[in-house]
Amino acid sequence: MVRRVLVWWSGHPRAADTMLAGVACVYLLIEIPYHEQSLARFAGVPPTFWADFAAFACVAFRRRRPYEVLVAIWALWLAAGRWDIWLEVNNSWAELGASTALQIAFYTVGRWRASPYWLVVALAVLVPGGVLSAAVVTTAWAIGVARRRWVTAAAQAEEGRALAMVAEERVRIARELHDIVAHNVSAMVIQSHGATVALLDEDRLAAGTALEAIRESGQAALVELRLLLGGLRQEEAGEPQPGIEAIGGLVERHPLAVRLRVEGRIRTAPAGLGLAAYRIVQEALTNTLKHAGKEAEAQVVLRYGEHGLHITVTDDGSGRPRARPARSGHGLINIAERAALFGGASHAAPLPQGGFQVEATLPWV
Repeated sequence: MVRRVLVWWSGHPRAADTMLAGVACVYLLIEIPYHEQSLARFAGVPPTFWADFAAFACVAFRRRRPYEVLVAIWALWLAAGRWDIWLEVNNSWAELGASTALQIAFYTVGRWRASPYWLVVALAVLVPGGVLSAAVVTTAWAIGVARRRWVTAAAQAEEGRALAMVAEERVRIARELHDIVAHNVSAMVIQSHGATVALLDEDRLAAGTALEAIRESGQAALVELRLLLGGLRQEEAGEPQPGIEAIGGLVERHPLAVRLRVEGRIRTAPAGLGLAAYRIVQEALTNTLKHAGKEAEAQVVLRYGEHGLHITVTDDGSGRPRARPARSGHGLINIAERAALFGGASHAAPLPQGGFQVEATLPWV
């Protein structure tokens, strides 16, 4: 729950800052009677109250205009005849005031700008208020700087992990494509031998058939080689790789309750594209099993379009609720890499009614 709130807070800065300022202002209005004034006589409220109110109203713009908000709150603080921040914080730690807004402003500058010049000016102005007052704003600014550096380091580490996973997936794809290329080349060698024998026997029909098979295998091998050399490295050969026709068997033996639907006119796809389709469905169903549990139900739709194969894998999320897509996980990275390898695209996101959906398009090569 806390993580979701923090994610929302970071992703909606304007709404979050407006909410923070609004809550503080409402709290101040509720606090008016405790200033020994009648709620109906706003004119009798001490000037410091209006300074506090205006200061927290400025907080609504803190991340959009960090420096300007700091100057405005600082001016309101000084205009109310205040100097000693520590004294006010120490005497009214349970209340909200311009001193709190000022600390928020210094934290914001440290978090989003981290300019040391503002801290130097602050220390010079706050010296009359005492060393403790200077320490208060210095601490707020330092916390903001520390937070900024931590977020930056975390983002860099996450980016590094994502790049490493992409490289790992590319190596795995290269191994699989190597197997397909090796199979096509082997078929060409066998057919060329048959063509040689047919030519020696003057069997033009058999020779023509063998040469046509060589041509088809050669074209397929060129396609796979182009994909293989497009940024991937060749690795060791492995077992024969599955294609689109193997998706039905994958669905039948999967521990989840999976329905398969095929739409459009079925056509023969290159081996590499068929392997990519199989792996995309496999990864999507694995993610469903991992995040939604064995009780979830899934549906796989293969739509043969005019320009490409469209794959959709949807689950109802009836097992464990999935908080958000694991963007840095191997599964979704593998899906995105395989789709991009063929000039296609993929998209993965939670569904409004619950569950999760993975979509991918593989253009015909």
